[in-house]
Amino acid sequence: MKDVKILLGMRIKELRKSCNISQQELAEKINIDQRNLSNIERGVSFPSKSLLDIADAFKITLPELFEFEHINITRKDMINYINKNLDCLSDDKISILYRLIKII
Repeated sequence: MKDVKILLGMRIKELRKSCNISQQELAEKINIDQRNLSNIERGVSFPSKSLLDIADAFKITLPELFEFEHINITRKDMINYINKNLDCLSDDKISILYRLIKII
C-alpha cells in the first residue's frame, strides 16, 4: 500500500488541478508557503495543521480529502509521467535525476 502522505499529496494535487488553481494560489488560500505545498503534494511532508483549511479550500469534507480509492498509478503511468516532464527540468535537475537513478 502506498504511504498516506503520498496518496494525500496526490489527492490534493488532483483537486487543485481540477479547480484550475496554481500551487501559489492554493498556498495563499490556506496560509502556507508555496514550497511547503509542493512538499505536501509530493508526499514529502504531511499537512497536519492545514488539513481543515485544505478541505475548506476545495469545499469538501475532511473524509472526502482522504478518498484515495480511485488513485492507482501503474508502472506505465509513472514512466509516462517521468518522460512527459523531463523536458521541463533544468540541466541541474536532470543531472540530479540521473545520479539518483544510478544510485538505485
